Order: sequence, then C-alpha cells, then structure tokens
Amino acid sequence: MGTRRLLTMADGSEDFPPRLRRGRVAPRNLEWLLAVLPAFPLVLLVLRLWYAGRQDTQTLLLLVQHVSPLGLLSSVLITGMWIIPAVVLLLRVLSALYLVSARRSSLLVRAADRIPDWVLVVAVAVALLAWQLRFLPTLLMLTLAVLGLTVRERGHRRSAVRFVGVVLPLLAAVACYVLLAPAIADAMRERDPVALLLLAMPPGLGVLLTGPVPRASAWVISHGIALLAALVLPVVVGVVFLRVPVLPLVAVETTGEDGLPPVVVGYTIAVDDRTTTFLSTEGTVRFVANDHLGAQTLCPDPAEILHSRVDLYGWYVEESMISWLAPERAPTPDDPRCQGRRASE
Repeated sequence: MGTRRLLTMADGSEDFPPRLRRGRVAPRNLEWLLAVLPAFPLVLLVLRLWYAGRQDTQTLLLLVQHVSPLGLLSSVLITGMWIIPAVVLLLRVLSALYLVSARRSSLLVRAADRIPDWVLVVAVAVALLAWQLRFLPTLLMLTLAVLGLTVRERGHRRSAVRFVGVVLPLLAAVACYVLLAPAIADAMRERDPVALLLLAMPPGLGVLLTGPVPRASAWVISHGIALLAALVLPVVVGVVFLRVPVLPLVAVETTGEDGLPPVVVGYTIAVDDRTTTFLSTEGTVRFVANDHLGAQTLCPDPAEILHSRVDLYGWYVEESMISWLAPERAPTPDDPRCQGRRASE
C-alpha cells in the first residue's frame, strides 16, 4: 500500500504517516472562493431587506437608505453564532471519519486540516453558549466524535483509543440521559416529537461515531453528507436570516385622521421633524405626520416567541444558555396596541 498504509508503533498502536495527517497539498486556485465569501453576507443583507419590503424594489431602496448597517451586521452575527460552530464541527467529524476509515487523503480532509485545534475549542465554547438547549445533545455528540476520531487518527495507545472512543461516550450518554430525563419526559407529555428526537437521540448515537466505517462506504458516507450539508446549509441559513429582525417593531396610536387606522403596527424606518415612516407587517410603507401620532410601545417580534413548552428546570428548549443565564426581564402584560387595538379598549 506504500505510503498510504498504517504504521505500527512499538506498543502495538496504529499511526498514520505524517503525510496523511498533515502533509496535505494546499488547494490551488482559491482566489474565486476568497472573492465570493465576503459577498455572501452582503447578499444575505440585501435579501433580508428585499424580504422585509415584500419584494418591492422601491421599498428596498427606501430601507437601504435608512436602515443602520450596524443593525444588519448584528443580524449576520446572530446567525453566525450558531452556523459557524456547526460547520467547523461537521467538517472535522467527516474528514476524520474518512481518514480513519479509508486511510487516504481527500479534498475534505485537506480542508479540515486548515482548521487548528484552538479554533475547534472556540467553536465548541461558542456553540455551548449560543445554541438552544435542544441542540446541546447534538453538540456533545459531535464533540465526542471529533475527540474520539482525532485520538484514533493521531495514533495514540489502544487504551487511550478505547477510553476516548468507547468508555467516555458511554459515560457521557448515561450522564446526559440522567440530566435530560425531566425534559425528555416533558417532551413526551407535550407530544413534541422534534424536541424529543433532539434530546434523546444524539447521546446514544455518540458511541457509534468514534470509530471507522467500512472502507468501501467511507467516501460515500463522509463526502455524501458533506455534499448534502453544502447544498442544504445555505438554504437553511437564508431562511433563518430572513426571519431575524432588523428594525424595531412598534405600535403607535393615531388620531384617526386622513384615513389612518386607530393603531399603526409596524417597523420604524425613519423619523424627522414632520413625518414618521413606518413599514407595516404586511409590507406597506406609511408616511404619517407627527401631529397625528400619540402614545407608542415596543412590541415583541413574532420570531422571538417560544413555540415549545418543553423545559429543563425552567430552561426552555428553545432558549440558549446566554438567554437562560442573563437576568430575567420582569413579565409585562400583553399590550393591546400590538394587536392593533387602542390601550383603552
């Protein structure tokens, strides 16, 4: 097998030739990729404003003129807080799985070699804080898979491979099921299949992802999943990003003159000395004279409302650790103006 064969160490463990582990040839002609990557966030920002204006070009131009670039960049940051760790972890898992199974390099393996270990640690820490509770078992599964496959790839002793690849995932799965038992039972009572699968399935699968797969199917499994993720991920990112708010949602009482509704519910685009510009939730732009405006209130964005009632000791599965650890906001009664009714009604 030449340089592609495994090296047997003096203690009986197996090692990969250095050329397979680190000596990958750097991919060539990446100038086009470096040029496209900075343009991807810009495309997302334009699509977000186009979607907010209900695909109207004039509304898009108005939003581009008044919307703060910092607000748009914060939306990109919110999206990247969960997507970047997912890409890093998935890339490392699939590349290591292919390498320990097929014992050869590939474009996927060479791409993963460009990710240093400290970036992986930072990605896990960011995901731990930013991912929702229901995705943390998946984070544990991916982290244990990366750890087990990396130990096997780098030729550590067999005892270390068995502990990291078998014993540690089993202990982590038992601890995870004990900790998540109330939430899993709650998901069964609430008949929430999505939360049930995300909480119960990943810890058990973690044991199966720390070892090699049959060599004949290694390329299909690793590269097939990578290709599928590359096709689906931009669509998922786009859908999530289109739901991220970029303008404050307010409800303002009016005098009812000039055919105005009693309450205008929409996003504030701009305010000057004479008029206030609103973008309604239906995508209609309204220029309302300030003399016709009364009391106003800030409304919760529909995307921020929790849809699942499954929780773990008061930590809802749709909340991240950051939001759970942050000081809790005092509950306020629902304002009728956010439903288009005056406060006196």
